[in-house]
Amino acid sequence: MRALVLAVRWAGPASVLLTAGLFDAVGAAVMMLVCLGLTVTWRARLPAPLELATGLVLLLAAWSSVFLLYERLAFWDLVVHFAATAVLAELAFRALERWGRLAAPGAVTHVLVATALGTALAVLWEYAEFVGNAAVDPRVQVGYPDTMGDLAAGTAGAVTAGIIGAWARHRGDGPGAADGP
Repeated sequence: MRALVLAVRWAGPASVLLTAGLFDAVGAAVMMLVCLGLTVTWRARLPAPLELATGLVLLLAAWSSVFLLYERLAFWDLVVHFAATAVLAELAFRALERWGRLAAPGAVTHVLVATALGTALAVLWEYAEFVGNAAVDPRVQVGYPDTMGDLAAGTAGAVTAGIIGAWARHRGDGPGAADGP
């Protein structure tokens, strides 16, 4: 598992170089955001499976943009919003917990806080999409139906992450088990 996690960590900087060299500056900028996410997952000392899932989903989301999958597959935007918000909600929850901002939350609290964090992240992402459409690239999808669908998918992902996270904690993957690679 450690080798996979390390490979995903290094895939971020490699993706920046690839997109800058073979594609465009917008793709490279998106990959730099992925590198930020990968750094946060590493510094949050998540359980290895969660770090791996987060990194893979972020890379998938970014490469989907580079290869124009959001324009080519109508449903893909919702799938990625669901998955990305799910892993980022659990990342935010675990980071707050590790950094002492949450004290021994129970299962219900886990679900509620992860849902709130994920929904807030989904709203911020929609603001970023709006700014991206206006200031960077008009191909960035915006509009009322897109925004509402993205928020619904993101919130569903956050709820799912909270439920799975609470289940994993009950199973024994709490903060004490978070010492990944």
